Amino acid sequence: MAQPFTDSIYEALIIANEEFKTIEELQSNGNPTFKEESPELSRLDSVHPGIEHYFRKLNNGWSKSWKKEKNGNIGGNIQLAELRHLLTGANGNGIYFNEDLPQDADIRFFHPLDFPTPETYVGFIIKPDTIYKSVYYLSGDNELSNLDLDFQGYTEMAFEARVFNYWQRVLLEYMNGSSSAITETFKAEMPQIFPDWSWEDFIAKFESLRISKK
Repeated sequence: MAQPFTDSIYEALIIANEEFKTIEELQSNGNPTFKEESPELSRLDSVHPGIEHYFRKLNNGWSKSWKKEKNGNIGGNIQLAELRHLLTGANGNGIYFNEDLPQDADIRFFHPLDFPTPETYVGFIIKPDTIYKSVYYLSGDNELSNLDLDFQGYTEMAFEARVFNYWQRVLLEYMNGSSSAITETFKAEMPQIFPDWSWEDFIAKFESLRISKK
């Protein structure tokens, strides 16, 4: 059985911290697994296989962050929500109740899974009659972007990116055929911090996991 992504990320960051000495600051936190009955979780798992295993066997909420230098601005973060927060309003609307939005607006049914930065989220679109197959990236301007990954794909790419800040934006720019300082910083810093990493392998992995390519 493959190593859980939480353990994989932890191991990669420990190596960077202790062996490569390319990061200085490393923090982690996790909660006990989820034990209660949850039809909503089982329903979500039917579309995003692996998420029920994560909550029941690994953690009910988990975070890990790192920085290249203490108090520096190069680093990474993953902060997975507790199930009770993820499923809030799962039988109706999600976290957005703006009355100005159309009743069927996708953002009204957005349920955050990951809080990677203070102004961005990654989560599911859970409607009463359907669950979208892909996870979505929500930026501070309330714009939803399809990451073309299911839960399993998202966690695998989180490992491939070593949860580098804004790695989701890097994938969106790649899909759009564009590049910004975010992508250029990612491509320049990652092989310096994680010597076994390459952009080509990162993209090859993403292409192998994309929902649209299956």
